[in-house]
Amino acid sequence: MKPQTLLSALSLTLILAACAGSPTPGTTTDTGQVPGSTSDLNTVPQAVGPDTVEPAFDNVPIVSGDVHYQAPEPFPGKLPKDARLGEATIPSGARLSAQALPGNAQTDRVDLKVLVLSSGAGDFGIDSARAMLQQSGVPFDVLDASQQTLDQSRLINADGSGKYQGVILTTNALINESTPGVYTSTLDSGEWDTLFQYEAAYKVRQLALYGYPGVAPEDYGLRAVPGAETSTTSMTPSSAGKAVFKDLTGTALPVQYAYSYPSVPESVPGVKTTPLLTDPQGRVLAATSTAPDGRERLLLTVAENPYLLHTELMSYGLVQWLTKGVHLGEHRRFLQVDIDDFFSAGDHLNSATGQLYTKPFRMSAGDLISVYYQQRDIRSTFKAASDFRYSLVFNGGGAKTSAFGSCLFYWLSSDQLTSMAKCLKNDFDWVNHTKDHLRMDVMDLKTATDQIAGNFTIASQLGLPVNRKSLVTGEHSGLGNMDPTDDGSHNDDDVNLPKQDLGLGRSNPNMLQAADSAGVRYLGADHSVASQWDASCPTCGVVHPLDNKLFVMARWPINIYYYATNPAETLKGYNNVYAPGGTRPYWDHALNYSEFLDKESDLALTHMLGGGAFPHYMHQTNLNQYALGKSVASDWVQAALSKYSKYSTLPLNTYHWDDLGAYMQSHTTEEKAKAAGSLKGMWDRKTNTVVLSNLSAGTVPVTLTGADGGSLYGAYKSQVVSLSGNRTVGVTPR
Repeated sequence: MKPQTLLSALSLTLILAACAGSPTPGTTTDTGQVPGSTSDLNTVPQAVGPDTVEPAFDNVPIVSGDVHYQAPEPFPGKLPKDARLGEATIPSGARLSAQALPGNAQTDRVDLKVLVLSSGAGDFGIDSARAMLQQSGVPFDVLDASQQTLDQSRLINADGSGKYQGVILTTNALINESTPGVYTSTLDSGEWDTLFQYEAAYKVRQLALYGYPGVAPEDYGLRAVPGAETSTTSMTPSSAGKAVFKDLTGTALPVQYAYSYPSVPESVPGVKTTPLLTDPQGRVLAATSTAPDGRERLLLTVAENPYLLHTELMSYGLVQWLTKGVHLGEHRRFLQVDIDDFFSAGDHLNSATGQLYTKPFRMSAGDLISVYYQQRDIRSTFKAASDFRYSLVFNGGGAKTSAFGSCLFYWLSSDQLTSMAKCLKNDFDWVNHTKDHLRMDVMDLKTATDQIAGNFTIASQLGLPVNRKSLVTGEHSGLGNMDPTDDGSHNDDDVNLPKQDLGLGRSNPNMLQAADSAGVRYLGADHSVASQWDASCPTCGVVHPLDNKLFVMARWPINIYYYATNPAETLKGYNNVYAPGGTRPYWDHALNYSEFLDKESDLALTHMLGGGAFPHYMHQTNLNQYALGKSVASDWVQAALSKYSKYSTLPLNTYHWDDLGAYMQSHTTEEKAKAAGSLKGMWDRKTNTVVLSNLSAGTVPVTLTGADGGSLYGAYKSQVVSLSGNRTVGVTPR
């Protein structure tokens, strides 16, 4: 529609021409501008108000989709709100006597790997230890102290070098509560002596993820404050804490659903204690301390859980402290937001009736202009997201390739949205979503080729800088999440067949062949479908089992459903599911829009802090400008970034899809090599060099944080090396 701004420069002749039809590109207007000219396309379009009349369209794909449910809170596991501890009893050395260091001990050389010591079943911290190390790509071993003996053979290699650069205790005494209120260590005194001797000799730091501030098995110089125990508090970094948690802003970290033991420092001979995090009363909840034998230790007196915000926010800094900033892998954070079905029209929910409108919704040129300004405001407002841009996942069958590109006179076009897309083409990331959004679970090769390669052709005709190696199929179809009885007769209609996760092995081979032939290498998938992501490696993608040239990257669904254009419609869909009386009731009342954004941004924050590069996805309906400069998609982005920026300064990466695919594939190859034990690093702390070793055939990428070279991310440098055999790299520990 016509922009809602004063157009005094336009003559009555031009307005009459608009009523008669689209001008021919190259026709000069009485303003001196030529629609579609270089000067026109180099002009920033003016912002316009919300549309009151949707622009006319015909022969545009109409998209009906499924509602993909995302859990309303990020708490799938048992929360440690009752994770109580107490002073532990250490059994005398029944399993192990103290051992002397071997004669060939090389105390300056340690493998780049971490040892996690667990107390076995019911362990409070094992999930958190795994999560924080996986998020940073740090190799680790887990020793179950209730089943395995900790002797020197588990700590020192045959050549005398150390097996581990750091040690994590899931609780400081590795307790087993054999009877209520009785806490017994699963390591005996000889095992503790062996561990402490190793840490002292090899200068290995120790992190206790949760501990009672007492004296057993060793004294950290802290004492619990009687009666101060709580499961709800907050933690504020001290100046020393800011030096450990380098990315934190200094805002107090909320602690909920996690038992804690506020403590006060106690003078202990030979022990130097430095508080890192304190509660509102100034009592200590985290501290480093130096033992009389010189060992460096960090104790948290707050219980951890990988889905609780305080754990997620501390994880990055804890790993960097433990490893002295030198380790295999890296911790990198992302904000990728895909907008599906661009150029198409989609179902539109009536928030009053709960039914769909007869007329579908297709975003307008004015909406796209608004998104341009919303995106620009997001980048300028949030320093951590200075490179943010939306990925427009498009169906070219809904575009009009003959429409001229224009930033000023798009409203004269036969398809305003296409004209504005040509104007703003370099401001968004463009991803193939097939030509017509047809279901591809059961589709012949010719049609699949037309849908995939044909959409690339349309992108070329439109002049879009499309990612040439990336594809997201409609409804993520063709990847085995399907109706097993589907005969292909509903590929081009609105019937949403019931789906079952049949696995990637049931992918449509015609779709895979058509994608492969079109040069596609990266396939978007659905993170809510179990077979389409790798639970063993939470930051990895999946090599397609039927075609190893295709790499699958799961995307996070969002609880802003595909038929919502404004807050009222968003809430209607959400509360129909999660409010009392909904299909999956969860909350005790129907949420308002502010509450909805708060809950959804909690989920987004968990995903961002988790270090995975998986995109979130929404739909073109969600980009409707429901109020001046506002869309529900950007409301969600801003809510997530407001919450993230409150606590962390670590930059959020936004990659073009082809670059994202290449990064994810390289990262996955590296993580799988480390899991297989074929990728290693040996740190010589006398020379501050790391020998990287690839024990497998071929070349494998390896990332080294703390390298002297490479690129800076946050406070630490990391270097990526293509490795075959061995390579020595200089490092700088912190």
